[in-house]
Amino acid sequence: MQELGRHRPVSVRTSALQRYLFDGKAFERAEPGPTVQLIARDAFVSETAIKLDQVVLEIKSLGREMQLVKSDIAELRDDASRSYRFSEFLDREHKLRAAKLDDLSRRFDYLKSRFDAIDGNSKGDYQAFQNFEAVSRRLTELGQIEREFRDVSWKLKAGTGLFAASLVVWFLMLVLG
Repeated sequence: MQELGRHRPVSVRTSALQRYLFDGKAFERAEPGPTVQLIARDAFVSETAIKLDQVVLEIKSLGREMQLVKSDIAELRDDASRSYRFSEFLDREHKLRAAKLDDLSRRFDYLKSRFDAIDGNSKGDYQAFQNFEAVSRRLTELGQIEREFRDVSWKLKAGTGLFAASLVVWFLMLVLG
């Protein structure tokens, strides 16, 4: 049996038939055999031998093709595992960002509730404060309320002091008089 494989390395994937044609052995003329008249049994044996040689060559080429397919499958498995790891990484990042966003939302709700408790605005109508003029107007209102509170506080202290002084005067008049 004659082997039709290449003896130098192949850098590009080719089929066994392409390699066979590339080597040029497909176009070579076979050496002439004996010119003896063959009997029917010898003709059957030679035809069977030729067919067996062809089957062996086909099996070898299929084996080479199988090795190429195996390497392709290994590369595809590597690519699939890399893609899977990358998608897992993206999922973890998405979950981490969602958790941070939820935490930020909880903190915002907490601060909003505290601000509502301080401001007395339970509705949370913050759309009115969309420019600096509205914020300045609200701060002016709050400053005016603070001044009024200080005035009332001072008047309350003065009234308390006058009441205490009048009690002292009444007490002295009761004791002295």
